[in-house]
Amino acid sequence: MSLESEINHFLLREAQLLDDWQLDEWLTLYADEAIYWLPMDENGDPRVTPSIIHEPKALLEVRVEQLMRQNRHAQSPRSEMMRMITNMMVTEDGPDHAKARYNQLLVELRPGDWRQHGLGEKRLFGGRCDVRLKRHGDSWLIVHKKIKLIDRNQPVEALSFIL
Repeated sequence: MSLESEINHFLLREAQLLDDWQLDEWLTLYADEAIYWLPMDENGDPRVTPSIIHEPKALLEVRVEQLMRQNRHAQSPRSEMMRMITNMMVTEDGPDHAKARYNQLLVELRPGDWRQHGLGEKRLFGGRCDVRLKRHGDSWLIVHKKIKLIDRNQPVEALSFIL
């Protein structure tokens, strides 16, 4: 299998795990030193420039724990999600390392009715993703993921799930 096919398959699997709320398994795709970043200014230093999210894997683990095993009103009922990934370009980044760039569109729908604000409304989250990966055995691990939402300079309401 070519490098591009391997990475494409790996990242499609990541999207499927998120859509299916298999978040514990999703976490296993990330290296211990991984960073997950949704910047407001993709050229800024996230240590001094505000970000929508800038989390190491340890905080992703906390987020998954809250979503999966704690009763969070913001995800009750849980959102239905569907990710579409397109325009993927993969490049080698030295031995056992790779980079991928792709576009992602996430459609989110929280089931519900007129009595609960925001429920029953579809929301779209479009973004450009940059991912750095390292080989781990016969698979890959994500070392850094940056999702540049196309509307990142607009208010992001109720982001109570993982993009």
